[in-house]
Amino acid sequence: MDDFENKYKLTIPIQYREFLRNKNGISFDGGTILYSLEELKQMNDDLQIQKFQPDYIAIGDDGRGLVFLMKQELDAKEVFCVDISDYDIETSFCRLENFTEWYEGGCNICAPVSKEDKLSQTGDVFLIKAPKNGVTDLVKIKKCFSLDIPMVQLLSLSKELPCRLIGGISHAKAITLITKVGQPDIFEFQEKGH
Repeated sequence: MDDFENKYKLTIPIQYREFLRNKNGISFDGGTILYSLEELKQMNDDLQIQKFQPDYIAIGDDGRGLVFLMKQELDAKEVFCVDISDYDIETSFCRLENFTEWYEGGCNICAPVSKEDKLSQTGDVFLIKAPKNGVTDLVKIKKCFSLDIPMVQLLSLSKELPCRLIGGISHAKAITLITKVGQPDIFEFQEKGH
């Protein structure tokens, strides 16, 4: 394992090292997978983790859009479940405090099944009311949602409500971003097909 870390300049947390020594990768029913040592480098390259989150290492995924990241520190225990589209730790779907306990418990993702099903739904986020602080809030919305449109266009859209801000986003991610912006009453999430 030390050779692997030296060769690829990665640090594998001790808890994940122990898992790799004992199991060296595993797949669960439902598509969740924890990577083997052989898969680790390739998956981190494919997912471009070192480009977007250089202090973290991807240790697995749920097969449905969430990637599991751990900090590249020997004593790291936390697992962050992040959206595959942005890897943002601050807006992670959830944070699991202890890798070993999580793994031994079957790698269940944070939310109960019924809530998780809803949270994993994808849909669109609409702005349905004008933000309280006008342009200042629109700048915040543009930044939080990583909107790739000019500010002038966003200002124009905000005058013709409701307007679609972003599509194909998971419900969990939408809630996180809406909470980050504040003023949840000015947004609406609509599931695909509704």
